[in-house]
Formats: sequence, structure tokens, C-alpha cells
Amino acid sequence: MKSILLLTFTLLLFSCHKETTEEIDLSPYFKGINGSAVFYNPALQTYKIHNPSLSCNQSSPCSTFKIMSAYMALSENIITQENSNIEWSGKDYENPAWNKNMNIKEAFKTSCVWYFRTLINQIPQQTVKNYLQKYHYGNQDISDWYGHQNTNTDIAEFKGFWIESSLQISPLEQVKFLEKLFSEENQATQTLKNIMLVKDGAVKIYGKTGLGIKNDLVDTAWFVGFYEQNDHKIFFAVRLHDKTNSIKDYRHLASFYAKQITLDIIQNANVF
Repeated sequence: MKSILLLTFTLLLFSCHKETTEEIDLSPYFKGINGSAVFYNPALQTYKIHNPSLSCNQSSPCSTFKIMSAYMALSENIITQENSNIEWSGKDYENPAWNKNMNIKEAFKTSCVWYFRTLINQIPQQTVKNYLQKYHYGNQDISDWYGHQNTNTDIAEFKGFWIESSLQISPLEQVKFLEKLFSEENQATQTLKNIMLVKDGAVKIYGKTGLGIKNDLVDTAWFVGFYEQNDHKIFFAVRLHDKTNSIKDYRHLASFYAKQITLDIIQNANVF
């Protein structure tokens, strides 16, 4: 009932802004995985949503928050496109790709948690709150700044309010955030766009995955971003809601499946 009321409110809010919402069936692309998808075309002011009731439910953004983290760090001149190196502590992490000095492009591509924890540590909490408020980022809750609610790890640099903690966001809110952010044309958004590029070609696709684990099960798996088609941006958020699945290595690869589902939809579903 709560999700239905939230969806009704959201649709009423959209209608006040002359936006339209259409429900679409993308289930063949999910291939038995329970999930939701939101696509938004600003030129048409139209949302197309698969599984609307789930699209309003909030969950942890996990690594998709690296989009906001990078934007804040670039905007606050903590890093620049030319100078974004952060020195590795020398600590041996399980992911060997993280065991070296990193720049923003490498860290984003490998989803290096310690790099982005280091960036966040250099931004005052009130400044972070201001950015989340400006861009209407989910529930805007950074109360668990150090991520103590996340019991998956004891490594401090792998914890944060955006990883299975206080900050929560829905697929609809992800899309609204991305559209607001990339409606701005500045150096920070241009740099961010460059590091988000996933697929080049006639249709350019930009995005970030995210994976959250609770009680050793998949809590959430994301792929969010936008693609450019005929000089127009189409924003999207795909989230998987299956905690378990019979697909091989689903526990470790759920965000990869979210990404592959999204790419398949973009390339074959003709959503817009």
C-alpha cells in the first residue's frame, strides 16, 4: 500500500510539471530476474517505467553514488581532470586492481572504494548535505557518515553512508538526479561524462554499476546513467530486486547482469 501511495503521489507530481508516464513491459530482457527500469526522455518529457511499484522503493545507491562523489570532488576543486591522483596506502586489498596509486578515471572504472572514501573525507559534511539537497538525491540522509550500519566489512575505507547504510534512493529518484545534474554544462559535468563512458559509437552510453550485499545475499544491483541518441540524452536506472537467483555467480555478478540487461534494452527495445 505504501509503494502504491508513493507511486500515485509521484505521478501526480509529474503531471503538475506536464510530464507523462507510461508503463512498459521489459520482462523479456530481464530473463526471469525480478527488477525495475526507468527511462526518461527530457525532450518529450516522458517517463517509461517497467515495474512501477518497485521503481519508487528506495535502497542503497552503493557504487552508483560514485557519480555524485566524483561530481562534488570536481566541483569543489579537490581534484581536477588533470590532477586527480591519490596515493595508495600500500595496504593489500582483495581486489588487485585497487593496489596502486589511482586517478579518477581508473578509480571510477574499477569502482575503487578506498579512492572515493578518501574524496568524501575531504568534503565537509554540510557541503555534502547541500549537494544532496540541491539535486534531490534520495532521502539525503548522511547521518551514518562512517557507514557503521554496514556489517559486511570491518575495513574503514570500505564503509560509508552510501554503502548499505543511511543514504537511500529509488530508481525514479536516480533518473531525476541524473537529468538535473547533466542539464548543467560545466567542466565538472564534462569530466564526469568522460569517465562514465561505457560504450562508444552511434549511440553513446554512459553509466555506473552498483552492488549491495546484506546477510551475504544480493540486496540491490544497479546500472544507472544515460545514453545519447540523435543529439538527445535519455536517462535510465535499472535495478534488480532478486536477493538470490539460480544464475551462476549471481551473488557476485548481479550488477553486471543489471548492466547487460540495460545495454540490451537500449540497443534492442526501442524505448524511445
